[in-house]
Amino acid sequence: MKSRTKIILVLLIAICGIVPASLFPLYGQSDQEIFAAANKLYMDEKFDKAIEKYEQLVTMKKVSADVYFNLGNAYYKTGNFASSILNYERAQRISPSDPDIEYNLRMANLSTIDKIEPLPRVFYEKWWDDFVNEGSVSIRAMWIIILLFSALAVFALYLFVNKIVIRKVSFFVTIGLVAASLFTWYLTHMQYKHLNNHKGAVIFSDSAYIKSSPDEKSSNLFLLHSGTRIEVLDELSGWKKIRIANGSEGWIVADALVII
Repeated sequence: MKSRTKIILVLLIAICGIVPASLFPLYGQSDQEIFAAANKLYMDEKFDKAIEKYEQLVTMKKVSADVYFNLGNAYYKTGNFASSILNYERAQRISPSDPDIEYNLRMANLSTIDKIEPLPRVFYEKWWDDFVNEGSVSIRAMWIIILLFSALAVFALYLFVNKIVIRKVSFFVTIGLVAASLFTWYLTHMQYKHLNNHKGAVIFSDSAYIKSSPDEKSSNLFLLHSGTRIEVLDELSGWKKIRIANGSEGWIVADALVII
């Protein structure tokens, strides 16, 4: 009996160490006060002051989809569309299924000069991306803990109950719960990687020529303008190799863009 209890205690300790605390955002009361003050300034149409408050939260790394979304709205109201798009993109990276973020981002993109048609995607790729990024990392992390504790409780039945039927059922239910927790962990890991993927960027220069190589004397391939979203592929000596939505690639001066 004691050996079985030891097994459960070992499993319990292991479960408590599986999900890192960094997956759970921490917000202090002061952060909420700053956010509330920024929202009030926005409602009072003091957009520049609101931007200062939202940016203060960003500097403090107390960010969320709401912070970035509201910051994007404030920049949009001031006519700074590049900064607006940057923050909408950051908000969408955290909450990719939010229809309000998607709508406002689309409206901001209509205010940019470059109208680039994206390459078509296979439907199942989009479906999988939407599925992986549905919900939040914190909620999924909580579900991992719930599933593992449930598996532990059912496994206790397997250890301590002598009835064959209950032992068989509890054994297979334990396997199912562990499998579900592992799959949830995989989704959480994929979403966490997506949130920390900093390959996306937004052009902030009024206009910038995309070069054939990381050299100012190389030939011009095409011209991009402020607010255009790009993907960074590589970097070299103050230059970044980029790809735009239609698949075209080239090199741009690193100072011309801001990473999402």
